[in-house]
Amino acid sequence: MKKNVSLLVLLLLAVSECFGQFREVNKLKKDLPLTHDSIQYVNTLNRLGMLMYEQNIDSAFNYAKKARTIAERLGYKAGKADALNVIGIVYDLKGNLQLSLRYYNEAYNLYKELNDTSNVVQGLMNIGLVFNENKEDKKAINFFKRALNIGKTLQRDSIVALVLCNYLLLYPGQIPKDSVEIYLDKAREIGTRYKDKRMLVEADQVQGLLYLQSNNREQGVAVLQKAVDNGLAMELYYLSLDIVMNLGDLYLENNVPQAIDYYKQGLSIAEKSGYHYYEKIFGKKLYDIYIAQNNLPEVQRYSSKLLKLYDDEEKYTNTTGFDYIDYALKDQELEAITIRSQNRQVLAIVLGVLFVITAITVIFTYRLYNLKKKHGQTLEELNHTVQLRNEKLQIDHEFNNRLVSILAHDFRQPIGALKTLATVLKDADTFTREELMELVDTMEHSSNISLEIFENILQWIKQQLSGFNYKAVPLPLKDLIDEAIQPFYLMGKDRGLRFVIKVDPAIVIHADKELVQFIHRNFIHNAIKFSPDNSTITIGASSDNNDVTVCVQDEGKGISPDKLKLLFNFKANMQYSNEKEKGAGVALMICKDFTEKMNGRIWVENNKEKGAIFCYSLPNIH
Repeated sequence: MKKNVSLLVLLLLAVSECFGQFREVNKLKKDLPLTHDSIQYVNTLNRLGMLMYEQNIDSAFNYAKKARTIAERLGYKAGKADALNVIGIVYDLKGNLQLSLRYYNEAYNLYKELNDTSNVVQGLMNIGLVFNENKEDKKAINFFKRALNIGKTLQRDSIVALVLCNYLLLYPGQIPKDSVEIYLDKAREIGTRYKDKRMLVEADQVQGLLYLQSNNREQGVAVLQKAVDNGLAMELYYLSLDIVMNLGDLYLENNVPQAIDYYKQGLSIAEKSGYHYYEKIFGKKLYDIYIAQNNLPEVQRYSSKLLKLYDDEEKYTNTTGFDYIDYALKDQELEAITIRSQNRQVLAIVLGVLFVITAITVIFTYRLYNLKKKHGQTLEELNHTVQLRNEKLQIDHEFNNRLVSILAHDFRQPIGALKTLATVLKDADTFTREELMELVDTMEHSSNISLEIFENILQWIKQQLSGFNYKAVPLPLKDLIDEAIQPFYLMGKDRGLRFVIKVDPAIVIHADKELVQFIHRNFIHNAIKFSPDNSTITIGASSDNNDVTVCVQDEGKGISPDKLKLLFNFKANMQYSNEKEKGAGVALMICKDFTEKMNGRIWVENNKEKGAIFCYSLPNIH
């Protein structure tokens, strides 16, 4: 229910959105090519982005991107802030809370710089909503209170009604009971004054939920039904869906047919309007009810709907999901390029000054001999400083390349596994329902692993962006191996590979988690790639007073002696037989670099019988 409320709250970010939205969208699209004023053009793009996210999130994203680019070129800060706000909404709806918070915060800072108090209040509320979705309630409440305090100074207080409704929906317990009705009455008064019909429907929903919390079921149901009727009459479909769900959930305990009617009504609206998330929610609720009733025809009907929805979602994610990540990464790259450009300008100024000083020194050589010596020393010191700066820039550049390699290496396998499962699901007619559900569970498991790896690496990258800072922490080695091997179980199962883990659970390794996990995943991935089918991969570890050593052994062909000596050498001119070897070689070089950063060592040797053994050791800190 809380997730549904959060999605509902996202609707309220469009403060001036009201009845007749679709007509306004069509009019704006028609007028856009005829708009010659650049500022008005940016405003129109931002308005379209704000209106379109309920219909087509990709269109909203594209309108906002274009508006931001033009606004930056024009130096139009208000237009840029509005575009950043829409981009924050898009990432919020996509579920990427970190990027959403980033763009909301950028928009808030611009609004604050422009002294746009109304949008400052909205920005604080938006940030509070993200913290709410991220289960950081203390922070969320703090931002809501700041928004309300600043909102008291506004002459046009329509945004305050929005904050009040959201606060009542999300944190009714934070408001004294004798003040709840005062808050709600104020929201109604503001909505009535500005003829904001959406706000009044939202206030009815809050009122109905308050009645239900007070065990006044009959009155609560009546008010919620009124809110649904008014919302649908005004074509506020997205807003109405959450209220329909409230009613369905309310009747589920004692009147299942009535609950089914509400769920079917919600599903119909969601299908008609293209609200993919709500299609899944209502479809799943109906599926669960018919499963409990053992109504097989209806179970078959809604299971087919759900499978199609998940299949469509998978295709959508594969084709468009990374566009949003690429956009955010390019933003970071642009910031890095700007910083490098500024450094080059400083360097050019320094070198120019040095050139002038040198020229003057040559002209007045005989008259200013002593001064020339002093300037010569200054020149040497400055050159040394420039050299140190260049070396640092080179180190940072190499480190950034390592980060890109980590992302490319660690996501290839789980994403490939998802693609394989999606291909298998295309032949869904040949599977039983249990087999299909098992495949869906496998996809969900693989997705969770991918997201977990992605989140861990992003957090680690965020900590290291200012330069690599190694800090060893104690980590249970057995848990690390179990976590690293998870993404490869499906590949291993398909090829009949058997994993044997000989690691004492009591062994603790002192390392940077993301560095050592990259090494583990690389060793395991290479062992799988070069192992014959139906063979065994053994992962072992030993610990003594000085070192902890970890080895991964396969039963492949081993490594030729001429390549064995050069395998971890960055500068060696290696000759690879195929792309598989090349990819493995580059990743192993990165493993060596990471091992050395952790004060350890890495090596490889051929097993006497068959296969290769890749090992590394790290100091055992007591």
